[in-house]
Amino acid sequence: MTMGSFFRVFGFMGQVLGMVKDNPKLLTPVALNLAIAVPVNILFALVLAFTPVEWQYTVGYLFTVVGLTALYFIDYFCGGLTASMVYDQVTTGTAGIGPAFSRTLRASPGILVFAVVSAIFDFLSNLASQRQGIMRLVGPMILGVIRMIWTTATYVIMPALVVEQQGFFAALKRSKALMENDPTQVGVGVVGMGLVSWLLSAVTIVPAYAAYSWLAMNVHPAAGILVFFTLTNTFWAVSGYLKGVYYTCFYLWAVECERNRSASPQLAPAPLRNVIGGLEAGAY
Repeated sequence: MTMGSFFRVFGFMGQVLGMVKDNPKLLTPVALNLAIAVPVNILFALVLAFTPVEWQYTVGYLFTVVGLTALYFIDYFCGGLTASMVYDQVTTGTAGIGPAFSRTLRASPGILVFAVVSAIFDFLSNLASQRQGIMRLVGPMILGVIRMIWTTATYVIMPALVVEQQGFFAALKRSKALMENDPTQVGVGVVGMGLVSWLLSAVTIVPAYAAYSWLAMNVHPAAGILVFFTLTNTFWAVSGYLKGVYYTCFYLWAVECERNRSASPQLAPAPLRNVIGGLEAGAY
């Protein structure tokens, strides 16, 4: 396995742009994510800002858990929409928000489980960072790694949850079975997608903090808050969307490999097939 295997994910990004150009409706999950998450973020920030000092400790913890769960649910629900629309696009050549919304709504109980667990990891990481001694450094690091694995698993499992309409535990078992016998080496893309996410964060999260500081001092704190949450939520929406498309395509390829008892790249959905070309699956 060469370094080129990790960087082919950038070729895949080009294929995603091609799909979006052919069907702009595929960007609907990103637009919905931003339209909902930005106001929700601002609402929670305002509630905490205007909470009386004597209540801030209790309300702060409560809103941290509730707010994180809500934001993760929004992100993962839009990830479900992405998985459904990508499935329709690569299998039928067309995709609309209506069927995707119906599928994802039926899968919402499982999506909520993912959101709650992700929020708990974030909450525990925040608590660990407030402790003294070595755990202040090690605790958040360990929880961060677990959270990254869990988040990746969420996007890998999402197609089974939404497209195949499996329940939470059935989708978990189904995805695990596919990955154990996976000829597509989807794990290679984890590193590549991590690099993509890092680059996206560099052009969104860093400017978000800089913009907030400047606007809060020179214009108005409200302007800084609006720009900050818009940029940070753009990062989560776009990075989540790219992960959703990527892992959905790999999931569909793994299903076809299982059905045909073959690891041929020709069985991959077009966005992947156009990137890996004539390579053997094991070389990808």
